[in-house]
Amino acid sequence: MKGNESISGKDMIFRADQIDLKSLDMQLEKHLSRVWSRNIEKQRPAEEWEIDLAKLDLRNVIAHGTYGTVYRATYDSQDVAVLQS
Repeated sequence: MKGNESISGKDMIFRADQIDLKSLDMQLEKHLSRVWSRNIEKQRPAEEWEIDLAKLDLRNVIAHGTYGTVYRATYDSQDVAVLQS
């Protein structure tokens, strides 16, 4: 690159192994669940076992196993573990 040229957004190159797709997927899922939960709440009452996904904040992976991945998370200011199968 020459002295006073700048890099525009479309010229940037990212290495595929440096992109955290799992984190992006979790962020998208959280956003979509907020949008969908607004529509669902208007249609039917929540079941006793259901939680408000807008209050769930996934943090990091604790372990991977046969049944899925366990995440450390916070739900309504309380530490919880979440299994994603």
